[in-house]
Amino acid sequence: MARSKRTVVARDLFVGTSSVVTSILLAYSLDGPTAWPLGVGVAAVGIALFAAVDRSTAVYGLAVGVTGSVLTLAAVLWWLIPGPPFAVFPPLLFGLGVGTATNRLLFGVVYPLPDARRKRENVA
Repeated sequence: MARSKRTVVARDLFVGTSSVVTSILLAYSLDGPTAWPLGVGVAAVGIALFAAVDRSTAVYGLAVGVTGSVLTLAAVLWWLIPGPPFAVFPPLLFGLGVGTATNRLLFGVVYPLPDARRKRENVA
């Protein structure tokens, strides 16, 4: 793996890990219970979402798609989770962090980076 490919992998793994840690710290700062099982569902959606992001060639469509998907996930979690609106963030961040890290472990460590991602990152 070339140095530039390692940079992409390390950055995405850092983003995924920091999202998981932030979600855990945020969950402990809230007063009510956290719906961690919903985070598993968000993780499955996150894996599919970030796999699609890696293969996308349209940058503007990619930004709109990711933003819309995250807002839709937040709205669904807000509807499913009783309690304060902030209770949505721990499972959402947890799922998206696990999705990011899992996708990068599969397509970056186990399998090579997708061509569209390498072109977007200017990696040979």
